[in-house]
Amino acid sequence: MKPATPTAGFVETTLEGNRRGPNAARREATREKLLNASVDCLYKHGYWGASTVLVTQVAGVSRGSLLHQFPTKADLMLATAQHIALMRGKAHRDGLAGVPRKDRLPLLVDILWGEVTSPSGIARIEIMLAARSDQELAAIYMPFHAAQEQRQREAIWDLAQALGARRRHVVDAVTQLYTASLRGLSIDHIYPHSREGVLGAVALLKRVMVAEIEREIAHGQSMDPEQAEAAG
Repeated sequence: MKPATPTAGFVETTLEGNRRGPNAARREATREKLLNASVDCLYKHGYWGASTVLVTQVAGVSRGSLLHQFPTKADLMLATAQHIALMRGKAHRDGLAGVPRKDRLPLLVDILWGEVTSPSGIARIEIMLAARSDQELAAIYMPFHAAQEQRQREAIWDLAQALGARRRHVVDAVTQLYTASLRGLSIDHIYPHSREGVLGAVALLKRVMVAEIEREIAHGQSMDPEQAEAAG
């Protein structure tokens, strides 16, 4: 996957913080505490239980410190989603580092499954679902979510195209299938009685995803140059 674009949720290194002065470094440290606490509260208590008061308590910072950086809960949730996206991007970069392109397809499912079933993954789903009924959150979260989805489609298309795929709509459909399916399966995975069946479904999904992309690559490689240009 392509590295996530740096956002307001990005936490600078301590060295960079020191160059900007001790106050900036403290603000960044406080921000990181709040975002990590927000993930923890969302995972354990859900969106509606993750109040800003609880987040400050878990983070061990004052309410004033939170309000200085995140005036509303919606602001905090957007920054949390951005924070999670950066962690997810790092997981993909680390998991795919040094792996040849042709061997990356099955790893994409494994990496994303690990992320969506982690505390941060469940926290992201809580934010996503809450945006259905929290209009203030929806107004700022949904554009970010749409941009993340598009970034993922671009990354998978870049990989598939490099391997020989030519029909973008087919690759986009497969990307939508595996990402949405893993999100849904991660909810089932929360419940112990469902886990055995869920893991079998994930294994099946991986086979389907890889087979469909490989079929599309073979189709693309069989095209003559004019057909390939028209398909693209």
